[in-house]
Order: sequence, then C-alpha cells, then structure tokens
Amino acid sequence: MTRLLLLTTDNPRLMTDFMDFKFRVWHQPEKKLYYAGYQKLSHVLLCDDDRGANQGRGIPVKDARYDDCEFLQGTGVFDRHEREIYEGDRVRIFLKDRTLEGTVENVPDMYKSRGLHPMQELLDRLAIPADAEMTFEVLGNRYE
Repeated sequence: MTRLLLLTTDNPRLMTDFMDFKFRVWHQPEKKLYYAGYQKLSHVLLCDDDRGANQGRGIPVKDARYDDCEFLQGTGVFDRHEREIYEGDRVRIFLKDRTLEGTVENVPDMYKSRGLHPMQELLDRLAIPADAEMTFEVLGNRYE
C-alpha cells in the first residue's frame, strides 16, 4: 500500500496525517485483475484477496514488470454493499429522481485539497452535482 504524507498544518515540518492509497492491478499478460498491487523498486508485487486475514493488504502471489501492469486507484468511496469503488469500476448511481450508470475513469490528483469528489470526472460526465445525495452500486470492472 502506498502512503502519501499530507500536511495538516502551516508548518511543513509538522506532518501528522497520513492518507492510504489502495490500488488494484490489472495484469495484462494473464488478463487478471489482482486484489492489490504494491510498487517496489524494480517490480510490482501482485496480491490476491486475503479476506481480511492480513488487515486487507492481500496475499502476495507474484512479482510482475511495471510495463505489464495497470494500477487502478481506490476512491475511498464505498457502495451500498460496503465495497470500495476503484478506477475502472462500472457503477450504478442512485439519485432521488433517477438512476444512472457509468465507469469511473480517473481519480483526480489532490482531490481532497482541491475540494473535489474522488469520482468528479464521472459526476461531471453524467451532469451530477458533487454535493447531490446519492448512493452507488459496483456492477463490475471494465476488465471483468
């Protein structure tokens, strides 16, 4: 799991808040979506689902070349079944007056500090205000 250090004060030397970034990984040669992937110096560590046994970090199963992998970042948003939504996920969005579907393409860089929704690109594409009341349901991933 990659960790990003976020500044929570005007003093850049006092760094107190961490934000975890989760990634699933599409491994092109196998045509397989791995539960988690970790960036190492010379390779990607691919992991299967550990069903919570390893604090959700996954079970390491193999090393892969960076060129063979596509990282799909987690949004930190969960659907109505408590499943985290990742880039590449097809989702159904339930609003008060309508239901829409779309694919999450990119999590915006620095979305929190910029005041953006982590699925801002999808919401903009579907003309949904980021502050609208909505729930989500993951339908699958573009690679499944």
